Amino acid sequence: RVLESRDLAMTPHITRPIDDEATPGERDFLLSGAYNLGFLGIAFNERTLPFLEWWHRRLMRECLHAVDRGLFVDQRWMDLAPSLLERVALLREPGWNVAYWNLVHRRLEKRQDGWWVEGTPLRFFHFSGYQFERPRQISRFQDRLTLEGRPDVAPLFADYRARLFTAGHADLQRHPYAYGAFDNGEEVTPQLRYLLLEVDPRAVRWADPFATTGSDTFYGWLQCSDDAGETVFLPRAAVALWEARGDLRQAFPSLHGASREGFANWLLLSSAEHGLSEEVLGRVRESVRPHPGTLEWRLETMLARVSKSLTDQGFVTCDGLQPADLRALAEEADLDNRQRPILPLLALILHLTRADLRRSFPDPLGGDRSRFAAWFVTFGWYEHALPWALVRPVLSTLGAFRALRALAWMARAALRSGFRRRTARAIRWALEPAASTEPGRRVSGRAPEESAPYGVNVIGWTTAPTGVGEACRNSLVALGEAGVPHAVWSLGSHAFDECKSMARGGSGRQGAPYEVDLLHVNADMMPFVTARLPAWITASRHRIGYWFWELSYFPLSYAPSFAHVDEVWAPTRFCLDAFLPLSPVPVRWMRPAVPPREAAPRSLAEWGVPDGPFVFFFAFDARSVPERKNPRGLIAAFARATARSARPLHLLLKVNHGEESPDLLALLREDARGLPVTMLDATLTRQLIDGMLASCDAFVSLHRSEGLGLPIIEAMQLGRPVIATGYGGCCDFLDDSVGWVVDHTLVPLREAQGPYPQGAVWAEPDLEHAAELMRQVAADAEARRHKAEAARRRVHELYAPAVAGARMRRELDRILAARTAGDARKATEEPPEPGFDEPVGARGRDRRLPAPP
Repeated sequence: RVLESRDLAMTPHITRPIDDEATPGERDFLLSGAYNLGFLGIAFNERTLPFLEWWHRRLMRECLHAVDRGLFVDQRWMDLAPSLLERVALLREPGWNVAYWNLVHRRLEKRQDGWWVEGTPLRFFHFSGYQFERPRQISRFQDRLTLEGRPDVAPLFADYRARLFTAGHADLQRHPYAYGAFDNGEEVTPQLRYLLLEVDPRAVRWADPFATTGSDTFYGWLQCSDDAGETVFLPRAAVALWEARGDLRQAFPSLHGASREGFANWLLLSSAEHGLSEEVLGRVRESVRPHPGTLEWRLETMLARVSKSLTDQGFVTCDGLQPADLRALAEEADLDNRQRPILPLLALILHLTRADLRRSFPDPLGGDRSRFAAWFVTFGWYEHALPWALVRPVLSTLGAFRALRALAWMARAALRSGFRRRTARAIRWALEPAASTEPGRRVSGRAPEESAPYGVNVIGWTTAPTGVGEACRNSLVALGEAGVPHAVWSLGSHAFDECKSMARGGSGRQGAPYEVDLLHVNADMMPFVTARLPAWITASRHRIGYWFWELSYFPLSYAPSFAHVDEVWAPTRFCLDAFLPLSPVPVRWMRPAVPPREAAPRSLAEWGVPDGPFVFFFAFDARSVPERKNPRGLIAAFARATARSARPLHLLLKVNHGEESPDLLALLREDARGLPVTMLDATLTRQLIDGMLASCDAFVSLHRSEGLGLPIIEAMQLGRPVIATGYGGCCDFLDDSVGWVVDHTLVPLREAQGPYPQGAVWAEPDLEHAAELMRQVAADAEARRHKAEAARRRVHELYAPAVAGARMRRELDRILAARTAGDARKATEEPPEPGFDEPVGARGRDRRLPAPP
């Protein structure tokens, strides 16, 4: 009856405050949700159908137990229901949904006509967390109440348990969880589930993630090496575990060098904590075969000598050891036998096999040596039933005070236990004897790469209102035009977003299921981004850096960024020439996609531009380096053109983010004083700016350098005549047949400008020549029409998304063919000339090169 007048009915977890410190408390409900979704009533009408569709979309990707991210499976989302639906009934009557979370406020009573709660009928009881094998426990999810302390509910639980028994629950609960293992029986751990969610959340690559047979499976992908360049083999499943556990990242800060080998040894000694198959562990073990004389080598050879009495269903104790075994375990762990107190090899084995010991004594052979030795002769002796022959050498070198305290503790423990030794787990059998005794032999742990699906992962700031973000979005359009399967890994809206948290699980994140990564991340940000991306993205894949740069000199400080990629795509020949002198990886000229701009002209009067004059337009971002865009040079050239032109001229100057550079705005206004210049610094939408450009008569850019010249391309797409400096990336498409090219000279930077170092060179446009070209453009309507049409055709032929997508597809074919053939060299060899466009224009009119600074 409630749903006859309401759209949705829910029960709150609690209806009164909880003032004790037991679990669950009020903060638990803030994390898991205000309403319990063990019960939910929904009407079927025109209001609830859109609501259910919204809920469905959220649960498809974010039905997660991740309270640190504000998610608790399907339940947490329902906190928004009263805001999204007007007619929501919150059933507060105490008989609804009685359970461990509200029993603290509700008393049950058994009457002849049934169960009652606080004077109202019991509608239903929720036995959440009840365990059949623990009949005295109300729920495993709480510690507030017991059945002994609540005799009012004990009969209800007894009846429930009897019904479960009659229904055969004892037999049914023995059935394994159907989705808890791969089809070969190996466990699917929580870390692997989260990894699948990040890699392939939309099942693009693996329709059946539980399959273990076939040409390409999630299971097989997990078993492959995380990095082909490393000697020590680590499967991707192990990398996922390392990333998920803070204690492992603290103990092994890196997956390279000695830290990598240490992590591999931990995997071998801690199989119960990760569940890797013995086949995979065998490949790890083979790749970390220790060198003779090292501590690891002594551990392995000692274990190889210890008799098989150590093994008993995968565990060992010290009770049945032979004398030779005891002598081997008692050998000093430290190669420098002058260190005190001494520690036997057994102590180190225990340290490696127990996570609690690693947390308590992170440096057992150094700063924590004495504390660890004291633990070994007390708790270690007691917990692992250690023979006196192993304890006595440590005790004798512990120091008088610590030794006396240890002996007193041992005496009390022996008295309490009636002199009976506890038989406990001592050593996990993880380091099997080596199949080969060849000293110091190392093998590569990389497994043959399985066939990979065709596609590319695009990683970048897909929502950022910047040039880098625009380039990334344009590449996505091009890949779509070419029919190339792709996934998006969005880095957020700002350059310094934390890459692991931004857009996590959001609509902008589609995983990264393919074996080729296209990183729309410029060289200066590569170390920052790759350090924060998951390791499975930054290793064992073909990584392409699509870098933009504005000068002919590529700074030496950016050279380390090449280590994060397998090849670099340069958007222009200008960038290509800048990257090549420093690059140890192949660099390819890859023209970007620039989707065609379309905008209807608007009346310029709304921005204060008078009718009649010939209007030039230029826009730039004050956040960029204004000196490179050279707006003051433009105003100076425009002043000269105005004085010589027979036709009235006007300049519309749009400054983005001008409020962040008030000094610059003041200089520009002073330069434009008395000139027909309209300067706008208000924030406008892209659609308005395009309409502004389409309304002007010509576009002019007296830049000192451009990596690509995107504003010039967009002006050409809109059919606007273009005047621009003949230097930089724009020379790929700009020459005298499609525009008006301004002469320039090259000059050194006398001081650093933003990321551009002192001593680098850029262009200094000839302002006299620019003024003359402005006058010519305003006077010659036929030339404007002819060149504007030619420019529109050219940029379409070079930068249309379908054309750019075809170029990307060709490169992807090359890379994947080489990976499938197992030849990494072919994936990075230099491209053939056919199919790669040469520059259409001259490189500008360089009058002279500057003297060395």
